[in-house]
Amino acid sequence: MTIKVYDTIMPAEPVEVYHDHGMTVEDWLKGQTEDYQRGSVQPVSCAINGAIVQPLDWADVVIGERDNVEFRVVPFGGVGDFFSGIGGFLFNPFFAGSALAGQAALDALINIPSMQSGGQGQQGSQISPADARANTARLGQGIPELFGRYIRYPDYVNQPRKYYRDARTQAQHIMLCITPGRCLVETARLKLGETPFSQLGDSISYQIFEPGEDVSGHPAHENWYNAPEVGATTGSSGIRLKRGRSLSSGLDNVQLSYSSNEIRTTSASIYFPGDWAQGDFIAISARQSVTVAVDVDDIVTLTGDWGDADVGDQVRLRSTELAEANGVFLIDSKDGNDITIVQDGDPVTGWTEGSFLMFTRREDEDFRIDSIIYDTSFPDLVDGFGLSRFVGGAEDTAWSSFGGGTGYADVFLANRSEADGWAGPFAACPAGETTSTIEIDVFLPQGQGNIDDDKVVPFNDKRQIEVQWRDLGSTTWSSQIYTIDNATRDQLGFTYQLNLGTAIRPEVRVRRVTPESSELAHLDRIEWQALKARLPTVTSYAGVTTMAVTIEGTDQIGSASNNRINLVATRLLPGIAGGALTAEAPTRGIAPAAVHVAKSLGYADDQIDLAELEQLDGLWQSRGDTFDFVIGDGTAKDAMDMILRPGFASMTLSTGVITPVRDGPRTQLEQPYSPENMKAPLQRSFTARKPEEPDGVEVEYTDADTWTTETIKCFLPGDQGIKLDKLKLDGVTDRTKAWRIGMRRRRSQRYRRWTYSFTTELDALNSDYLSYVPLIDDIPGYGKASVLRAIDTTGATPKLIVNQPMDWQDGESHVVAYRDVYGDLVGPWPASRGDTDYEIIAAVDPLPELSPSMEPPHVYFGTSERWSFPALITEISPQGELEVGVTATNYDPRVYADDDNAPFD
Repeated sequence: MTIKVYDTIMPAEPVEVYHDHGMTVEDWLKGQTEDYQRGSVQPVSCAINGAIVQPLDWADVVIGERDNVEFRVVPFGGVGDFFSGIGGFLFNPFFAGSALAGQAALDALINIPSMQSGGQGQQGSQISPADARANTARLGQGIPELFGRYIRYPDYVNQPRKYYRDARTQAQHIMLCITPGRCLVETARLKLGETPFSQLGDSISYQIFEPGEDVSGHPAHENWYNAPEVGATTGSSGIRLKRGRSLSSGLDNVQLSYSSNEIRTTSASIYFPGDWAQGDFIAISARQSVTVAVDVDDIVTLTGDWGDADVGDQVRLRSTELAEANGVFLIDSKDGNDITIVQDGDPVTGWTEGSFLMFTRREDEDFRIDSIIYDTSFPDLVDGFGLSRFVGGAEDTAWSSFGGGTGYADVFLANRSEADGWAGPFAACPAGETTSTIEIDVFLPQGQGNIDDDKVVPFNDKRQIEVQWRDLGSTTWSSQIYTIDNATRDQLGFTYQLNLGTAIRPEVRVRRVTPESSELAHLDRIEWQALKARLPTVTSYAGVTTMAVTIEGTDQIGSASNNRINLVATRLLPGIAGGALTAEAPTRGIAPAAVHVAKSLGYADDQIDLAELEQLDGLWQSRGDTFDFVIGDGTAKDAMDMILRPGFASMTLSTGVITPVRDGPRTQLEQPYSPENMKAPLQRSFTARKPEEPDGVEVEYTDADTWTTETIKCFLPGDQGIKLDKLKLDGVTDRTKAWRIGMRRRRSQRYRRWTYSFTTELDALNSDYLSYVPLIDDIPGYGKASVLRAIDTTGATPKLIVNQPMDWQDGESHVVAYRDVYGDLVGPWPASRGDTDYEIIAAVDPLPELSPSMEPPHVYFGTSERWSFPALITEISPQGELEVGVTATNYDPRVYADDDNAPFD
């Protein structure tokens, strides 16, 4: 798809090429220049795929993905005036002897007032569109769910219904889903595009429904299907209606003679309709005697001449003797001249055995009139036709003649000739659905009437359209004629509602009864704009908050692609108090959102660590950490992690219980790991900085004041911002909060560069994700692990006696700690050397327990700064029945240094 701009009407290269689509011609021009004004005459022409689009249609014609669009400067006065030669050639001075490029060309093209040249060019008022949009749900997609306080673009729960309330007012009903659950909508922030509802006055009204509330009192709840085949086409907002020929239907039970490819009537007083012409198609049902047999299973077998009709083909039967035989039947089996038939897939019932006269024809067979044979005595009367045979819409080139002889037959106009001049037929509702009510929208884009001395007067003959409908697959049409009689330049629209009496799947066609005038002074264009069918609908929506909206078209509502209904709302969810859930209330809290997701998965209260969430909720509220977002897709784990991320937390499963873990500053070390309970030496690896690493973080978030995407950059001293790590932060709507999370990420990148890995027996199952643990290794100059052998309490300070000598370093402060019987770390305390390297003096309280029935305590010793490697466990993975693998990263308090700071402006 390309949009090309030319600065001349002559053959030339475009001065600018664009690749936009999905918007109307008018919207595209508005996006290029602020000087565009709607009018019937423009200084630029628009052609789509080679066809000129009139300026008054630019607001309705959508540029498709595969369309080729050309804008060209035209002689001043507009496209219509130029080609009709009215007023000579007054060229635009902006383009005389100059070549403009790109944006300048577009600005100059549009920056000329439209000329009103009298006559038809003086367009009256246009119908303001009742135009609003919403999100369309995708099959299989979950309903987007609101959490916290966030902007919401609701989803359709059924197709919106547009209709003409009167000839100059279009209205639209829309039924929308806001969110599962309950929410508090801020009525002042209900908007159509960027315009608050409050500024649209009586042009818009709405009603919000709680989950499960009856919605049947609002007309927007009705489910109207819009047939996709009827609507805007290139150059118009609907299908332009033409006049169909009103042709004679045909002859019943007439005797024919057959010769070669010709048929003739045998009676001197019977003739074919004189309005049938070459190119029309006719159908011939020949009369024959058919023998009917019916077995015990209601299987009907017919014996007769079926020509080349075979299994799977349809035959049409008509009989005055056997009423059940009237209709279209499918050949289920064929054996010579015998066929068995079914109807709608089921055996036929009620048939009587015997021999009956029937008019029969293959349903997909018709004949084209190639020549007309007139009576030699009366040249104005049609005696016969020369024909070509068609089967399934294609010419049967192998056919050359009938079999000869005479016989009685029905001869009638085939459907394809009956459809001459009709728009359609189109199915009004989807397969498998039925309706008893349909609507037809027609639109008069020029107004209507005869322009006489700059006034518009009614036509001498009133304009009429004909609407026909029938059950899909049947042969009989029902008809309704509507008269449209006006005298105005104003655009007009009409909605005609038809009650079909019974639920069917209708197909509908429309045509003009009176032909469209080609006179320049006549305003006489009629377009079929919409075909709608009312389908069954629900009257309440359990579990979701919905909103019904009615919009009436005014000049305040433009036909723009950004006319999306939007609102700001806050979700209602239970809180947590005393380890239990409380009543629903408006909340932006992280903990209530996390609990809701867990319970929506089927987790019971005792499977959720409500106590930990309540504790964290207090911290998050004190810090102002919230989660505000609409979650539309992804897994439940993704949703839970997204919710917890603004609180520097993530979800874990601990013994089957959903438990949040917050990554924050730590002071209390947990389960220690040393060579005494490791199965292999501790593995340590350091990741050195690489040239391709980011040296800054750019955070993308949504601002809660403007609801637009904003970015903020996060740097540490020394960062140059040459390569930025991009972080899309859903759920955060505050600049400071976004910066804090970005700085946490940047600090983690710089200060968490050590990775540890080791294996234990089952000890590591006592730790959890992000457990803050000390890791002890036997590297000289670092920590030392040993086993406690005895405790000497005879002195003023207890003395621990271990099984290995300690490495006492001169001038260094030393500490000691131990692992208690529960596996937890106790200590450390300042330590000094006893009488030997095996003795450690320290004010240990409480003293470790020594018992022959228990494993002796592990003792950890070293300098105060290097006795262990503080770490956060990042992965625990069982490896067989008696071994557990552990991965951890180094703990560094500098990671949290900006958690309570604010960005510099």
